[in-house]
Amino acid sequence: MKSQITIFKLLILIILPIFLFSQDKELKKSVEEHLDEQMVVALKVVENINKEKYLKQTINEREYDRQVNYLLNKITINQREGNFVAVKRDEINLQILQEKREYEKTLKEIIQAKNSYKDKEYFRKIIKENIDLIKKNSLIKYKEIYEKAKKDTENIVSQELLDSYNILKEQKNKQHFILKYLYDNMDQYRQSYFFIDNFNIEYIISLIDSQPMISTISQFTSYYFKFSIGEILFVIIVMVFFRIINTKLIFLFTTFINKIFMKKSDKEEDEMELFIKDSIERPLIFALYTLSIHISIYALIKDVDAINIIIPWINTIYIGILTWASYSLLNNWISNYAENLVERYPNVRREMIAFILRITKVVLILLVILFLFTQLGIDIKAIAASLGVGGIAIALASKDTLANFFGSLNIMTDNSFSQGDWIVANNVEGTVVDIRMRTTRVRTFDNAMITIPNSELATTHIKNYSKRRIGRRIKMKIGVTYESSMQDVKNLKEDIKQMLLNHPDIATENNSVLGRTRRFEAAKREDLQGVKRTLLVYIDEFDNSSVNILVYCFSRSPDWEEWLRVKEDVIMKISDLVDKNNCEFAYPTQTLYVKK
Repeated sequence: MKSQITIFKLLILIILPIFLFSQDKELKKSVEEHLDEQMVVALKVVENINKEKYLKQTINEREYDRQVNYLLNKITINQREGNFVAVKRDEINLQILQEKREYEKTLKEIIQAKNSYKDKEYFRKIIKENIDLIKKNSLIKYKEIYEKAKKDTENIVSQELLDSYNILKEQKNKQHFILKYLYDNMDQYRQSYFFIDNFNIEYIISLIDSQPMISTISQFTSYYFKFSIGEILFVIIVMVFFRIINTKLIFLFTTFINKIFMKKSDKEEDEMELFIKDSIERPLIFALYTLSIHISIYALIKDVDAINIIIPWINTIYIGILTWASYSLLNNWISNYAENLVERYPNVRREMIAFILRITKVVLILLVILFLFTQLGIDIKAIAASLGVGGIAIALASKDTLANFFGSLNIMTDNSFSQGDWIVANNVEGTVVDIRMRTTRVRTFDNAMITIPNSELATTHIKNYSKRRIGRRIKMKIGVTYESSMQDVKNLKEDIKQMLLNHPDIATENNSVLGRTRRFEAAKREDLQGVKRTLLVYIDEFDNSSVNILVYCFSRSPDWEEWLRVKEDVIMKISDLVDKNNCEFAYPTQTLYVKK
């Protein structure tokens, strides 16, 4: 019996190592096969990157959002019902979906970076971000529930969790292997460029620091002051270089534009050169200086986190400068060519153009602010949602501002007055200087500036003396003495009327002809267009000490100074006609009769 036991033990000692060796060999073989399979997939991914196949595969964002929302809803419901295993199953499925999408995005970004000649650091950055995401979303937190589910395979939910866990594990291994391969073998899908990969800021700085006269000093400053002489010299070189460009670039750029686009007279070429120079000179100078600062930041600052904080602000400055240049070009173009536009299209109003320019400026500023929010990682959708909640409070707080804004729109569309018009509104009289988005500025005749809210102007009566094309009224009474004969007075009246009819600066039917009017407009066209040409000369009344002749007419020019000149000329001619007709001007007199 003992001999049998001994033989059995010997067999176990002999057979067990053989069995274990064969199992290890099979395990090793399966691992090697697995690695070979992953290598084949990695090489296929490299091939697809070179053929740019991933760019053709569009990600259906709507379907992805639908699946994510579906899984989130399932998680919420299962949490409420206490189905802990189902919650973990859905969390694993959600992670599968998110990591798959991020992986596909990374492959697309690699192709786009390859086409835009990005440096190696950019490729390393986007690949490492995806690898870090895979490592961050570790499977350790699901290990415990996974082991429990293995013991409860008859439960459908447990079996689904096991399947999802294995899918996620296999996906993680596959993606991690491929991304690591892409990280280590960049030359297989990206060409090496000397000026991009080697001749960069670090190369130039190291080249300066390697000079015999500088290397010792650079080592000293790098150790004690955390910067090298090469970095300082590089920044100085960059600043000087961009300073030289600033002095020459504007001239070269405007000359190039003139040669390419301008085929006109020397005068027009000079105007165009000045126009471009005035529009883009200062924005371009600021852009070049910003670019020099941008380059210098990479030379002086080594902390990646600090650079990531600064760069969004630099990008926003670029967008702001571009917006400034665009608005400046538009503003200068309107300033230079709006006069021809107004002459060609009489319905176009100057203040309407200025108003649109102001709105454009506000919109551009808002776009720059939104771009800054995007750069800083602020969720614009969340801000928009919060505005919906606080919209009532904002509306109440800005009630007057909104009323004034819509009042300005009413003024523009109603065309009740324009810039330069002489108006009377309530107790304010003067010339309209500017119509803004919130207020209108009026310069009074004693040279004071009055600012009136547009909401007030939109709801009050406005007297506009400038809304007349022909006609500024001349009205007077000419008193003739009672000693003059009535025939002489009548002749005087006829002569005055004839003089006014023949006067070149008095509006009459002959020299102030309206365009052809429709019959239904005939009664109102003169009032609508501001044309007055009424001419009345009549013996009007017997006054206390004179016979009065009414003179009522309109000058052709609505200009106040021209009206004064015409009125003066009419008075002088009437004076001559009074002498010609043996009449005398009356003045207040009293005759005393003493009764005998």
